Amino acid sequence: MPEVRLKFDGGEIVLGAGVTTLGRTTDNAVSFPEDSNVSRCHAEIEMRGVEYCLIDLNSSNGTTLNGQKLVGESYLKSGDVIVLGGSSQITFETDKKIAETEVPAGAAPGSSVEMDMSPLSTAASHIAYAAPQAPVSGGSNTMLMAAGGACLLAVVFVVVAGAVYYSSGSSCNATAKITKPEAGDTITAATEIEVDATDSGCVSKAIFTVDGVEFASTSESPFTATIDPKEFPDLSDGFDHNLAITLIDEVGNTLPPVAPVMLVFETREVKKPDPTPEIAQGNKQEPPGPKGKEISLIEVQEMSKRLVKQMSGTGNFAYNVSNKQFLQEVQKKTAEYAQEGYFERASKYRDAINIAYVREQNLSAPLGYVLAMSRSKFNADKSGSDEGLWKMSTAFVSANAYSGPCGTETLSDPSQNCAAKASALYMKAIVFGVFDGDVIYSAAAFGKAPQDAGVWKASLPANRSDVWNSIKTAPEREQLVRFFAAGIVAENPQKFGLKKDRPISELYRLAM
Repeated sequence: MPEVRLKFDGGEIVLGAGVTTLGRTTDNAVSFPEDSNVSRCHAEIEMRGVEYCLIDLNSSNGTTLNGQKLVGESYLKSGDVIVLGGSSQITFETDKKIAETEVPAGAAPGSSVEMDMSPLSTAASHIAYAAPQAPVSGGSNTMLMAAGGACLLAVVFVVVAGAVYYSSGSSCNATAKITKPEAGDTITAATEIEVDATDSGCVSKAIFTVDGVEFASTSESPFTATIDPKEFPDLSDGFDHNLAITLIDEVGNTLPPVAPVMLVFETREVKKPDPTPEIAQGNKQEPPGPKGKEISLIEVQEMSKRLVKQMSGTGNFAYNVSNKQFLQEVQKKTAEYAQEGYFERASKYRDAINIAYVREQNLSAPLGYVLAMSRSKFNADKSGSDEGLWKMSTAFVSANAYSGPCGTETLSDPSQNCAAKASALYMKAIVFGVFDGDVIYSAAAFGKAPQDAGVWKASLPANRSDVWNSIKTAPEREQLVRFFAAGIVAENPQKFGLKKDRPISELYRLAM
């Protein structure tokens, strides 16, 4: 029987009997621990007789086989391309050895010899050669045997040619990357998809899919299509969804896919709530919970994206802040920061923050304000050993030599000049010394000494664009959530019912 292998980025395995599991967790036979699009137990390949069957295990983002969404299960042939979650690719391959076709010596007349070609071709998985039972005549018998042998050789040739074809892959080196819409965008109206394609002369068709389901295709370059959220009403759920493009070459091969673009769809109109009904006595019923406007996950996502853009120090870093769990945590935490009076308190420290963070350390203008909002809500009162707007301890500041610019002032000094200078010096060491300008991860690491922050950074995946799934530890997740919750409330007070407060950017706009 031919040897069967699965090839994927980073290795390959030889399949045997039984079931081979595929998924994100490392207890699978083939695992993709860095790919959040892949479910924990995503799919499996089961050996059935002499064939292999691919089965999707109701995965969140689906499985495609040669560019087509897998529904249930499908038998595999050499050269098949499996993609889990729209981003992790596996190739199913066999070797090119074909079983001998000759009838074994001593085989009894009328017996048959079965050749196992599977899984090279499910259509010709078994071929039998039957010896003639009785001669009809010398000449006709010879002709029949010759004809039978010729037909058998023709079938074998087709199978071998097919195996070679599927094993060799495509010579087409075309690639295509979706450049618009961008990762994290919210699609609210019909949007044209823009594609950056290279070496596309050998491409016969480009297929566009959402979560593995085809919705458009084109045979003309430059490849483009229109995606309309009204066609996907079920996807207006606040979750990320995969927009992907798959290329097919001139002979029908599916080319290796690139990573999909993660999008959020919004098709529903936001309706104003009905006026609060009055009870019989004429008094209005008070809605349960804190007063203020209800902010949807879509709004939280849009405000989070704007906060990222405001952090000019992020440079070319790309972040996906569309994870539903992350947005829900931020949404819940905003209630803690939606308290009136923060803008007036922050105004007292405007010069101290702008000078220390922007002029002296050349840090992102919003960073000092959002950190102070997230850690103290601009309340400089001492709390245990933590002091000042940024809640740092004197021991930490002294041990790491951040108190030099303070002179005789302390972290608790009413002017907060010392606290601003020490925290800005510390954040410069983290932002530029550890995270190479990455403000978002620096905020999550706040409180760590630079060497400890470096150790934590080394534990993160190389591709950190998916912030929530890259950060696994609870303390850093908590700081990340607080940073975003504080930032979006401080910049959008009216959305949270804070009529007396103003956007925090009014305090640093001139310093930028």
